[in-house]
Amino acid sequence: MSGRIGNCTFKTGSNQQIDAVARLPRENRSCIFGTVLDENNQPVVDAVVKLLQVVDNCSYPIPLTHTFTDNNGQFLLGPLCPNTTYMLKIYSDNVQIVRKCLKVNCHTGSCISANNPTTTSSSDNSSNCRC
Repeated sequence: MSGRIGNCTFKTGSNQQIDAVARLPRENRSCIFGTVLDENNQPVVDAVVKLLQVVDNCSYPIPLTHTFTDNNGQFLLGPLCPNTTYMLKIYSDNVQIVRKCLKVNCHTGSCISANNPTTTSSSDNSSNCRC
């Protein structure tokens, strides 16, 4: 997962062994490690794996990030916030990408936030947020 949760700097001398112990804070975030296989159970190389966040009151998922599968068909996405619903969309060969204009039906400020969809500011009326 990404994100630095600690660091240290040191300089080595000659013929030294440095013993290090890293104590990390509790981590509540998660990650997704997956493998994309074809119909013959063979790994799919260079497939696009898109991560989207699903917000309870809205039917349209919010795109967050994407990655590509490696030579073993594997991918890793994260860090992911706890108690949040996500969706994966996976694309491989023979996919044609078409640009489309989309009409946005709803936007009420912090209701649709990829970082924390349930946090609202005191100035908005988040209970009326509907898409």
